[in-house]
Amino acid sequence: MAGLLAPPYGVMETGSNNDRIPDKENVPSEKILRAGKILRNAILSRAPHMIRDRKYHLKTYRQCCVGTELVDWMMQQTPCVHSRTQAVGMWQVLLEDGVLNHVDQEHHFQDKYLFYRFLDDEHEDAPLPTEEEKKECDEELQDTMLLLSQMGPDAHMRMILRKPPGQRTVDDLEIIYEELLHIKALSHLSTTVKRELAGVLIFESHAKGGTVLFNQGEEGTSWYIILKGSVNVVIYGKGVVCTLHEGDDFGKLALVNDAPRAASIVLREDNCHFLRVDKEDFNRILRDVEANTVRLKEHDQDVLVLEKVPAGNRASNQGNSQPQQKYTVMSGTPEKILEHFLETIRLEATLNEATDSVLNDFIMMHCVFMPNTQLCPALVAHYHAQPSQGTEQEKMDYALNSKRRVIRLVLQWAAMYGDLLQEDDVSMYLYQMMPG
Repeated sequence: MAGLLAPPYGVMETGSNNDRIPDKENVPSEKILRAGKILRNAILSRAPHMIRDRKYHLKTYRQCCVGTELVDWMMQQTPCVHSRTQAVGMWQVLLEDGVLNHVDQEHHFQDKYLFYRFLDDEHEDAPLPTEEEKKECDEELQDTMLLLSQMGPDAHMRMILRKPPGQRTVDDLEIIYEELLHIKALSHLSTTVKRELAGVLIFESHAKGGTVLFNQGEEGTSWYIILKGSVNVVIYGKGVVCTLHEGDDFGKLALVNDAPRAASIVLREDNCHFLRVDKEDFNRILRDVEANTVRLKEHDQDVLVLEKVPAGNRASNQGNSQPQQKYTVMSGTPEKILEHFLETIRLEATLNEATDSVLNDFIMMHCVFMPNTQLCPALVAHYHAQPSQGTEQEKMDYALNSKRRVIRLVLQWAAMYGDLLQEDDVSMYLYQMMPG
């Protein structure tokens, strides 16, 4: 009932001109124009009372529909719409392209008593569909619904991200968090950090390729993640040094080091979308994380990301007045993760002592990123590894320790999953590794 009391023409606050919906610089695609026409004609054919002149506070709004009625109608037309939230996302697709508009151009699509008008009804005396057009629309309606249902989730996500952070609901934050789980640039961050980011991320879009997002030498004020499109990284005197694509991030270094921008960022194509974290929020949420993060790179790509474990969590160092620094693996390639775990196995511990819980975690979870068919040959390779540098004694020590680490891992693996391993082809690899 609260929705019925909301004014149908109110003004929504936005962070910048880039956040306004719809973006009038975008020309609707032919398929979205066609989708809008099919839905309008279907409504006029099946429920003509929905599109009519409406009065609110002594003002008349021509040929418009109500948001709640549009959602109701869509859910009645097709089995592919399972919830009102899904229907909202589908109408948002039309609203983003300007095929459906709020009567005062200020709102995202909402399931409330708000007035919306189809593009064809923007003009006086808009024509009614002919009988032939009604028949065509009936034939195309289900395909149109399927198309919009496929595009709806992304449109709904953009709609949520465009809300000022303080206006996001608990459900909004959960939807954003679920999206963050699939973004490459955030893969090394903890669940806690991702949930905090969901509350502060700002959506930013730019319509024209060639737009300069920021210039080399400027103060760093934000960190960016690319949701859609690509950008060029440009350095004075060198030109374009690399191109970043969907899922990549940039601008973090200037915030971590509190230094000027090391490069300029130029949009490589039209209609680019970004997630932005401003400096104050970055410092509050991420600065300590980045300061305690170690990244191993190969060919300019992160192959292993480690995060420093707080001192209070180092249970394995009890009784040691100067514990060695410990790190937890946040992300990496399977090969580098295995190499890291082998290097951190404590050879000084006896088999009767409590096994490092980190090793147990690796044994239990390795199948998620490294199945047995990949893990076992890798262990064989580590068992037979021979260093190419160092004195003869150093080479012998390295080779012996490599074998001991692999054996320690395999013995612990066998202790935890002995019966299962006998039923798996992995056993033939294990026999190759074991001495004698």
